[in-house]
Amino acid sequence: MLTIIIQALKKKYRTIKNLVATDPLFSTIDKFKLSKITRDTSKIGFIYLSPKGLLHTIKIRKNFIDKEVVYYVLQDQYHLPPALAKISTNPVFLDLGSNIGLTIAHMKQMYPTSKIIGYEMNIENYNLAKENTKRCHDVQIINAAVWIEDARVSYINTANFDSYSILSHSGDYKSAELVEVPSLCLASILENHKLTFIDYLKMDIEGAEKDILKSKDLSWMNKVGAMNIEMHLDANENIDEFLTIIESKGFTVWKDTKHWSSIFAVRSNL
Repeated sequence: MLTIIIQALKKKYRTIKNLVATDPLFSTIDKFKLSKITRDTSKIGFIYLSPKGLLHTIKIRKNFIDKEVVYYVLQDQYHLPPALAKISTNPVFLDLGSNIGLTIAHMKQMYPTSKIIGYEMNIENYNLAKENTKRCHDVQIINAAVWIEDARVSYINTANFDSYSILSHSGDYKSAELVEVPSLCLASILENHKLTFIDYLKMDIEGAEKDILKSKDLSWMNKVGAMNIEMHLDANENIDEFLTIIESKGFTVWKDTKHWSSIFAVRSNL
């Protein structure tokens, strides 16, 4: 009995020690809030965090996916331009797949003079992205999908919060599970925003990037200086195929060594 009590006290001590320990990202209060969100947590509501380094608070849902996004963005920082990218004084960034807006908020802080345009097709994520970037100057987020054509596409709204994918067909899904949204191709996005050059393009659109890279019209790449494209490949798909496609458009291309499925590309003639 005494052994069980001692073990319980040690566990409690370790928990308290971890909470009060200095953290590069979060205060003790924020660490406590995040500690209450586990893989089994699925509560209604939101929490507000004040990450160290960010100039304003952020809002996330009380679910493990949003918690992972916080660390994925602020700790791992896979979304940032590669070191070889030549970023201008007043750069233009295009964030395709903005999720809850943390990538935009972080990039805006890293590049305060930047203009950032984001696209997010899920309305709940879009609303959070607007909330998390409302204090950011020269930021615009559009609730639409990025696709190979200007049309309307569907996704399943019962998917988890970080992996909404465009459906190629309706299948056997119930109508209540499907959400229809407008879609735009890259050429239209550039035209709509009158973009003559994009310093950096980040693409994380849950599988749609494969169809976009294989589409006939890749003229939009001629106006891009650097890219980070997260590929969502099946086990039988080879990333080299996509490296070759991008390289043929005048980029120096490599697979990200920190992320298992991301491609970095920097225009060779800049």
